[in-house]
Amino acid sequence: MAKTAEDIKVELVESINITDKTLDTSQGPIPDCFINPQSGQLANASQDAESLRQLFTFQFDNAITDDEVKASLANYGSAPGEGTKARHIQYFMRFTRPLVDITIPVGTLVSNSGGDLVFRVVNSGTILASAYQSYYNANRKTYEVGLTVEAVGVGNQYNLPEYRVTSMSVPIGGIDATENRTKSEGGNPVEGRDSQISRLKTSLLGINLGSSGGIKNLIKNSLPEIVTDVSIIQPYEKEFVRNTTGPALDTYCLGTNLQAYSQMYVASGGEDTIALEKSPVVSVSSVLVVRGNTTISPTFVLVNDTSLETGYSLAAHNSIVLYDPLLPLATDDLVTITYSYNKVLEDVYNIVFKEGDSYLFKTDILIRQPFPVYPFLGGEIQTFASYPKTEVEQNVLAFFSSVFNFTVFTDVMYPEVIRQRVITEVSGVQGFKMTDFRRSSGSLLAIEPIAYGRNEYSVFSLDYYNIEVVG
Repeated sequence: MAKTAEDIKVELVESINITDKTLDTSQGPIPDCFINPQSGQLANASQDAESLRQLFTFQFDNAITDDEVKASLANYGSAPGEGTKARHIQYFMRFTRPLVDITIPVGTLVSNSGGDLVFRVVNSGTILASAYQSYYNANRKTYEVGLTVEAVGVGNQYNLPEYRVTSMSVPIGGIDATENRTKSEGGNPVEGRDSQISRLKTSLLGINLGSSGGIKNLIKNSLPEIVTDVSIIQPYEKEFVRNTTGPALDTYCLGTNLQAYSQMYVASGGEDTIALEKSPVVSVSSVLVVRGNTTISPTFVLVNDTSLETGYSLAAHNSIVLYDPLLPLATDDLVTITYSYNKVLEDVYNIVFKEGDSYLFKTDILIRQPFPVYPFLGGEIQTFASYPKTEVEQNVLAFFSSVFNFTVFTDVMYPEVIRQRVITEVSGVQGFKMTDFRRSSGSLLAIEPIAYGRNEYSVFSLDYYNIEVVG
């Protein structure tokens, strides 16, 4: 603890009195020329010494400056998270048949109605007049092209719902309107000081590529805004099931960076299944088949790869299966699939693992999203008479949604612990009679602890939620 000037004055007076009690330490030259000036200088030195002490301990957050945090992170090959930009597919539409080619150039700006949240076109696109039928959307009765746009700034304020980005900053010749039909997602703010310091404290875990501690630390340091936790599964552990011929690690990353993606496929003829380029796929919003001058919206099913070998990884084999009576596809059918995928794994690969020669012993590293576990929750909650039932229902739902959507890996959840937390933490709850608390599959009892593997995470779903709130 650093000493103040007053503390040092008292100590100097006591020291002088012990040496010679005849000296006057209350007035005159001794306090004026020695005690008072020296106490201030020694107090500054004491503060500097305390700061140095804290900087060399895990209490350095009390003394370290923002510039020192950045410099220290740089020692471990990291830097403060700069935030991420939201993205989505933006549709540029024309209501009448195009007679000339219409090009939307890179850098074209679109925004919300207020004009304060602006996005720019990442890749240019053209509506070709000679192939106008390929751009016709029979459902919307428009000729259109969907292009990826990216926010001009970072932050979660750019994560806008569908149909909110509808303005063109500068008119585009031949384009009548624009809109986003999927949510804009992936925007995260600049990393805060507390998060930077927390990562700095864990940097001593090591940064050797190919070692479990080093890889975990490197991923979290490289993508602090979107990766909340990492679990490394080694070949000797029960969760590791894929076949390998050398050193290998399964790297499970917790985090969400949903991105909209539009994939085009030209059919060879006869197929009814189309492999998807991105992984892991979260949802498919639309499938359109252009056959000659006709646009078809076929029925389809998303088939995600959930296998233990490659499921939920960058090597996953995801696909859609088409079921429309007009299918299988004919030769030269143009299929456009718009879907959302979790870009976190792609980010981890591009930023951390793209240069594979630096891996320790050329380790085979498979980047994966954890396997989802859906908890089955049921029971009856008694409210206090002074609380509206609808308010308590919302509070209870918010609690379970928060607790059972993991941001860090957890090994077990105990039913009695959760029951007591609901009673003590959720406003308006008087009592909780629990009837179901288990995994949605593979459980033995109606109420039992939910154990999670090191490659699993909890996902809350209303499909497995049956809690009634009574007044």
